[in-house]
Amino acid sequence: MGPFDTSLVIAVVGLATPILFAALGELVSQRSGVINIGLEGMMLNGAFFSFWAAHATHSLLLGVLGGLAAGAFLGAIMGALTVSAGGDQIVVGVGINILAVGITTFANEQLFTSGGNQPSIEPMAHLQIPGLVHLPVIGKAFFDRVPLAYIAYLMVPLIWYVLYRTNLGLVIRGSGEYPDAVETSGVSVKSVRWCGALFAGGMAGLGGAMLTVGNLGVFNELMSGGRGFIALAAVIFGRWRPVGVLGACLVFGGADALELRLQAESSIPRQVWVVLMLIPLLVIAYMVVRSGIRRIARADLIFGGAVFLAGLVLAVVEPSWRVPSEFWLMLPYVITLVVLAGLVGRARMPAAVGLPYRSAAALDS
Repeated sequence: MGPFDTSLVIAVVGLATPILFAALGELVSQRSGVINIGLEGMMLNGAFFSFWAAHATHSLLLGVLGGLAAGAFLGAIMGALTVSAGGDQIVVGVGINILAVGITTFANEQLFTSGGNQPSIEPMAHLQIPGLVHLPVIGKAFFDRVPLAYIAYLMVPLIWYVLYRTNLGLVIRGSGEYPDAVETSGVSVKSVRWCGALFAGGMAGLGGAMLTVGNLGVFNELMSGGRGFIALAAVIFGRWRPVGVLGACLVFGGADALELRLQAESSIPRQVWVVLMLIPLLVIAYMVVRSGIRRIARADLIFGGAVFLAGLVLAVVEPSWRVPSEFWLMLPYVITLVVLAGLVGRARMPAAVGLPYRSAAALDS
């Protein structure tokens, strides 16, 4: 079936895992009221320090803990400057990204590349789940992974349960929606948001550790490659719900996996046009099930119909277009921009996210 085969599914799940770590952390952070633009820097910091710790101690476990701590450290900076000091969350996040690039580039040059060679480590071995690994299509994709990957996907139901079935989850969601009500109940909103910032940083650090200790066994400068920003888009695409975030991460992982496969093609395969034709049908069907046909805007139907007809014509004609590899490289980021442009205005984010909180007592003083 061209580029769409079982190997693609395996690649999708693998490439989605680092994004999922960061996105789940950001989900909890935004639910508590803190939007963390610094995810990219936290992932990069986690990637470097997990590699450094694993290389120095010859322990992959300590490497993972190093990545967790490195991400949480930047999360603490985020908490101190935004939650405690009341700084602008967007500006602080951008500053953290710049800080992480400087730290990791300088440290990598001083510790590893000054001698001319970049060292490597043996990454985590895969852990197969007996019986389940032999399931068709999804067996190798989900049940033949490194231990970190299992942790990432098990975090989805765990975070869902905490957010929607526990008092802690009610407090977290209340801090991002009705912080005054949470403060009135006797819970410190700033403490909740501090924990959210630390959790987001630690999870992003684990996403970075997944890149080095979990997958590649080597650190490269700027190797996070925009995954932190994609994780931000995944939270919006997933409408601030754990299962939705998982689906969004798989979509972005799929775009990443597909561009790697398509770079090897001499021309665009017909299967790509068929998928292009099916996407608007699936999206419109989902919108109908969710909201009803009468609530779908006419512009959406016209645009979806145009995409369907374009895909149909191209699938029949099958033009032999040669596309530069750079075009495929930008595919995940184009999809990210499309998602943000299409959903930011429609998705309902937590009401108090991004807004600094000061208690009534502090305002009176």
